[in-house]
Amino acid sequence: MKTYVVLAALGFTASSFSSQAATVECLISGTPTPQSWSAPFCSSRTSSSVASVVFRLNANKPIAHITWNYNHSGSGRWSCTGAQCRFASYSNTPSGNAEACATRVLYSDGTWENLNSCAYGSYYYGSGPVIK
Repeated sequence: MKTYVVLAALGFTASSFSSQAATVECLISGTPTPQSWSAPFCSSRTSSSVASVVFRLNANKPIAHITWNYNHSGSGRWSCTGAQCRFASYSNTPSGNAEACATRVLYSDGTWENLNSCAYGSYYYGSGPVIK
């Protein structure tokens, strides 16, 4: 009987841990239609040659700090504050993509979590994406 209780407790602990995992979501800013957060991929046509891909960590606890890793195609700049990262493209690159990954999160309650949660965003201005 003790074996069943221990196995049930381990199963409950494992399932509750996996349900607490935070995920990275993204959306494209500067679009002609409203966008909503999605994981792990977002894509849209933009209404100008300057666009942004915004990433956020969706967690069920307040966040104190996130370690982000990111990269992009085209030219632009990154800005990461709090639970969000933003890649803003420059006007000379009207299409491209960006990826942001949260690798570690420190929660406000002092607990932390190692992650490998990523999201990938693709944007294009005009008739379609530029394929290189």
